[in-house]
Amino acid sequence: MPVCNKFSSIAALSFCLLPSAFVTEVAAQEPAPLCPPTTAAFDFKAIQSAEPLAQDVIKVSANDAEIFDNERANFGGDVIIRRNNQWLFTESAQINQQQNVIDATGGVRFTDGYINVYGESFNFDGGTEVAKLRQTQYEMSTTNARGQAEQLEISPQHVNLLGSSFTTCPADNPAWQLTAERIEIDEESDFGRAWGAKLELFDVPVFYLPYFTFPVTENRKSGFLYPTIDSSSLNGVELEAPYYFNIAPNMDATVAPVLMSERGVMLKTEYRYLFADHAGQVNVNYLPSDDARVDNADRYLWHVNHNARFNEHWSAYLDVTQISDDNYLNDFGSEFAGRADTHLYRVAQLDYVERNWHLRMRTEDYELLGQFRSPYRTLPQLSLNYQSNQLEGLSLDWYNELTYFQNQVRTRNYATRIHSAPSLNYWFEEPAFDAEAEVSYLVTHYRQQNDNPALEDEVTRALPRARLRGRLNLERYFSQDGNEYRQTLEPQIQYLFVPYENQQNIGIYDTTLMQDDYNGLFRAQRFSGLDRIAEANQVTYGVSSSLFDQNERERLRLSLGQIYYFDDSRTQLLDSQSQVTSSNSEWVGDINWAIDSSWSLRSSIQYDTELNRTRKSQTALEYRLDNKNLVQINHRKATNILNSDIEQMGTQAVWQLSNQWQVAANVYYDLSNDRVNDAILGVQYSSCCWALRVSAYRRINRDLESASSAFAMQAAGNPAQFDNGVSLQFIISGLSSDSNSLIDMLEKSIYGYRRPFYLSN
Repeated sequence: MPVCNKFSSIAALSFCLLPSAFVTEVAAQEPAPLCPPTTAAFDFKAIQSAEPLAQDVIKVSANDAEIFDNERANFGGDVIIRRNNQWLFTESAQINQQQNVIDATGGVRFTDGYINVYGESFNFDGGTEVAKLRQTQYEMSTTNARGQAEQLEISPQHVNLLGSSFTTCPADNPAWQLTAERIEIDEESDFGRAWGAKLELFDVPVFYLPYFTFPVTENRKSGFLYPTIDSSSLNGVELEAPYYFNIAPNMDATVAPVLMSERGVMLKTEYRYLFADHAGQVNVNYLPSDDARVDNADRYLWHVNHNARFNEHWSAYLDVTQISDDNYLNDFGSEFAGRADTHLYRVAQLDYVERNWHLRMRTEDYELLGQFRSPYRTLPQLSLNYQSNQLEGLSLDWYNELTYFQNQVRTRNYATRIHSAPSLNYWFEEPAFDAEAEVSYLVTHYRQQNDNPALEDEVTRALPRARLRGRLNLERYFSQDGNEYRQTLEPQIQYLFVPYENQQNIGIYDTTLMQDDYNGLFRAQRFSGLDRIAEANQVTYGVSSSLFDQNERERLRLSLGQIYYFDDSRTQLLDSQSQVTSSNSEWVGDINWAIDSSWSLRSSIQYDTELNRTRKSQTALEYRLDNKNLVQINHRKATNILNSDIEQMGTQAVWQLSNQWQVAANVYYDLSNDRVNDAILGVQYSSCCWALRVSAYRRINRDLESASSAFAMQAAGNPAQFDNGVSLQFIISGLSSDSNSLIDMLEKSIYGYRRPFYLSN
């Protein structure tokens, strides 16, 4: 018998509070992928197909109903109270409108299609507007999150759970659960409070907190993050316990003390901020009196990154990383630089853009790691670039630069460089071919102060440069095995001329030899920077061909090219290795091949036909089933790098053996020195609601400071020493946010994972 009245509406308000408190708490938890599907406690199809009600209308139905003077009503047998998408089921319910009381007995069930709640009894006091449910259990209908409470007290603004628990394990004896004497949730707050809470693993209490707060929405909350435990032959046992500060919706911070048994205690800090016009972060790591070093020196790293846009014209960028010593990255690693990096790059710049003009003020600095010559800083560099609009294919570019350099160590060595380079370009394009002609005039003036007597105090260099380039754009369509393909063929040729000028009276401030690939063959200069402009009387020729499928995805690209020198290039940097004494450059070839949806191959090679040997090459063959299953084999070779040859063979793999077991490994073998430079192995077991990850590594110790550490002193006389370590991590699904695949673990190695091929549209 349906009953809809004012008193029933008050009761329905209580029912609404119950699911909202739990939904916001558990909704942020990701479903455990290994858990079996949750068996629905209700026939949701029947519920969803029920006749819809008007908004906020209450409907009560039962097998039996007794109404007394329109003040009291008793309902019995399959009592159903329904409002919107919320359903309450019980065997017996009594309503006393005079006393504003509702009682339900014989078992209570509640659902809104997302959360299910079970209880022995239900009581609502309209005078205090408090509803009480006793001996309750709850579970999520779409995930395995569930729990119980001896008593739930619900008011319009608060929900109290007494003797409650929470877990994501579906078994009757969960692997873990969180219990608390009391949990209070404020409807107007994003966070709840718990008293007498403890974490139980396999029925064993492992962590107790007399009081803590927790989020009931997706909003962030200050508190401890999960600790990590590692071990290393360099650092000993490492224990890290980070604490997170939710300062404001647009800024946060993390402070993480790290205890290293061989070195001491390091403090890691991070501050992040995000505003409408600027964003960035600041990191500071500090270890006082490193016990593993002979000199007990302080070790530190600080990093600042900032992006700002003031208006449509002005913007700024800052990226600076500083370390205490060259061995810092090898000993501790960093997310801002790799362990194998040879330098740190820092830059700060301010940009102004107005139509065809671009003004930039920049200061940049390189810190070379190891025993190398000290580089120069730009303090600062001011550049002004003008690019005109094309008029019948004709355009004018004018680049201007004023730079002050100062040596990092020998501060009395400095220089001022003024450079101006007007350039006239003509571009002609048709569907079947395109061509480009460029004429530039490069004028550079130096004022130098240097200890090297070969460098003049003032030098002016003026060089013209001419470049002609043409390319054919051919294509054909064909069918093979029932598939449609489009093949392109792009032969191109370029002539470059720059006269020779002796530049040994100019210092090297920001110039280095650029690496060559196929596209690099067609550059207009051989050196980066402006301190050396190599003479050129050369022709570059090459051809590139691509194969596209019917979805216009590039399946294969082959490129091959070479430079023919009419004259030798005498311009050099610090030694004669940068000179060109051959009539031909190495043949440069590139291949990018998406063999199928899983297999891919990428290779680049530079082959010297005069010496009949490969000067540089890198090749990677990868089978990638998905993000959890891949195998990659790669090879790299380079000759005459710092008077030595490098040749390495590597393999990386991540494979999911079953739903529970996943393994990851990489090995990089140094063929030149017959040794393993880097190796890592990780195994992860994942259950429905917990996971255990064990990893071990062995990597070469890049000691860049001779006899700076106790480890280096012990390794004297042995040219290659290694750092070994293991890591153990226990992950709780539903409480931990670590859901990464083991592929992310490979990024921590010296030679991190790199995907060799991307399909281009």
